[in-house]
Amino acid sequence: MPQQHQSTITLKRPPGRETDPAAAPHDPPFEVLLPLFLLVMVLLWLWRRWSVGAAWRRYAQSLHGEIRMRNRFSPACIAATFRGRPFLLETAVSHEDETPYYHTRGALPIGNPASFVLGVRRKSLLEEMQTRKERSFTEEGKGSLPQKTARFSGDSGAGIELNDPDFERRFFVVCNQPDALPLVLTKEARRELSRYHDVEIYVRLQEIEWRRAGEVSDLKAIERLNHLIADMAEAIDALPPSDAPLSLRLADEQMIAKGI
Repeated sequence: MPQQHQSTITLKRPPGRETDPAAAPHDPPFEVLLPLFLLVMVLLWLWRRWSVGAAWRRYAQSLHGEIRMRNRFSPACIAATFRGRPFLLETAVSHEDETPYYHTRGALPIGNPASFVLGVRRKSLLEEMQTRKERSFTEEGKGSLPQKTARFSGDSGAGIELNDPDFERRFFVVCNQPDALPLVLTKEARRELSRYHDVEIYVRLQEIEWRRAGEVSDLKAIERLNHLIADMAEAIDALPPSDAPLSLRLADEQMIAKGI
């Protein structure tokens, strides 16, 4: 019987189809992705810095005011006139707390014949929860609210009634004349303040100001807050004069730093 031989057939790849393992597709190495990521972050930071300065330049131009820059990107201040009053918009660092606080502030001078003093600050979520627990604790008759945290109060701990529980829950308020407070901190003013999560309002003997954290570049928010303190300034200047001695008025002004 004839012996059959098995034949083997070898298939050859067409010319040009040879594959090199080193040329196979693979993910970009980490050494490539990291510089690209850092480059994107730097570009985003530069764009953010440029947009803040550009927004302040546009606002200064709209007020026909003068702008001063700290550097090519960071604004220092705008000096202008707003609703007939000298106006200052600036970035500043506050050292009133343990941690330095970099913020934007807008300020207007006031006559303040009544020596009206006011401090308003939006609570953080933690502070809101803490004061809510303390208020519940007091209402249940288990204790009294410590004076240190009884910040929604007037002079000598006198209660301030605004008939606005939502605002009272969200804000710390200190005022030396609770009877005049509703004339200054109106319903419209409280509604405007409630739009912001980090806003502060301070009324001193000769100045009213708003503050927000960081460098504010939202021109609509800046404009609304400026109109807010201008409305409040007009209400404060319309209050009846006070005959309180200067020492008492200065002591009331210091109440803001201690109470807020």
